[in-house]
Amino acid sequence: MNGICALCKKTARLKGSHFMPKAIYRAISKGFPEHGQEIVLITGSDRSAAYTDKQVKKHLLCEGCELKFSKNGEDKVIPLMARPNGFKLATKIKKFKELSHVKGETWYFPPNYETALDFMYFAISIAWRLSATDWSTFGLPETKNSIREESMVAFSDFLLGNTELPANTYLAVYVDNQIVDAPLMGFPTVKNHDGYQHIVFNIPGMKLSLISGSSPGAGILETFSINANNVYFISCSLKSHPDYHFMVNFLKNESVAKGRLKNERRKSV
Repeated sequence: MNGICALCKKTARLKGSHFMPKAIYRAISKGFPEHGQEIVLITGSDRSAAYTDKQVKKHLLCEGCELKFSKNGEDKVIPLMARPNGFKLATKIKKFKELSHVKGETWYFPPNYETALDFMYFAISIAWRLSATDWSTFGLPETKNSIREESMVAFSDFLLGNTELPANTYLAVYVDNQIVDAPLMGFPTVKNHDGYQHIVFNIPGMKLSLISGSSPGAGILETFSINANNVYFISCSLKSHPDYHFMVNFLKNESVAKGRLKNERRKSV
């Protein structure tokens, strides 16, 4: 269909743009056959859980901007995520320069500026998609304009190639150091704070955590002050994080099962 591209603002034929990249769905369904044909969508808005093969997408970007997202981020990051035959990033991270080791987390610098940019671009492209349009028809909460205007301007300039890095933006890539036996893809969530926002999402084996805003606090500024590209990698156990336990508890004890998942739960009781 024809329309105005949400990123470059040009009139063009719009592509069917996925919220989370199609390659992630494909990697889960093809790479984890015991899970991929049994993908469970957990929806917080109606507290439901159900099997699904539905992919979240809508006409949003022109072909040129779609290619930017693929070339500058997705094609570089997705091949590194966890798969049954290995987790490339978890192997590579052991050779990165170490910053510190605290409470089971080992922080590393990116191996080079290009890798930092690849992950920053990928993370920003997902966060930007969250706020650029409303995805609520797919069971998500209302998302349009959920990220503050000053950050969205910085994100757009960076995605279009007008700036080398997005202003006032910091990225931590958490890399699971355990066996990834249950692939997880999580849509971005936004937590609002005075002076900044915290945007988090998951792909198999990784949690990407963005801080964006002009006043993120002294601790964050100090941590990133020695790293010009504003990106760190952190090796840790994602299953030990409170977010993972919250998700598991919600799925098992609080969510309302629908469809075939509901029938299977009845049989298991």
